[in-house]
Amino acid sequence: MAEFTFSPLLGIAGAAVLGGAIGLQRQAAQKAAGFRTHLIVATAAAAFTAMGAHLQDTRIPSYIVVGIGFLGAGAIIRQGSTAHGLTTAASIWMSAAVGLLMGYANAFGLIAALVATLITLAALSISDDALMRFFHMQRKAMLNVTCDLGQNSHDAVVAILRAENIAFEGEVISLVADNAANSVQINYRIELKIGRELTAVVERI
Repeated sequence: MAEFTFSPLLGIAGAAVLGGAIGLQRQAAQKAAGFRTHLIVATAAAAFTAMGAHLQDTRIPSYIVVGIGFLGAGAIIRQGSTAHGLTTAASIWMSAAVGLLMGYANAFGLIAALVATLITLAALSISDDALMRFFHMQRKAMLNVTCDLGQNSHDAVVAILRAENIAFEGEVISLVADNAANSVQINYRIELKIGRELTAVVERI
């Protein structure tokens, strides 16, 4: 039985649709790389793959993978010790993978591209809180408190955290002098149980 294939032009168009779907989710989340970026990445990957298949050049897909690595790295922004844009870079990478699959214009590529797109959209759409509840994991957070210099202030914060049954670690990170008195900033690493909100704890403090 002959393998099901379709026109490479349809593969390129399909890659644009699937890549655009991923991009719409990123744009709805107000990320830097949105609909147009993901659509173009997927379409370009499909076009290069189709050209490679036509020329029987297996090196072209590997060049696409390397090139997308540089493009994804450009979406990552480092602020201090925290990196932002990792998920967007990963979604760009996935759009390229979808384009590669669609560029071969065969049944396996079509099915794999559809499955990959659905998984990606599901992963991008679910919230962090929903993930924590699904896997029954506690959410870690950083709580920075500026209070009067002295043990009493620290003890008061600790009493609130213990009353709320919140696991924590705290350390003094800096001293801040003002006109009236000295104050201290304490950085607490806390763990919130499923369903607990940090806002309520902050209001009590």
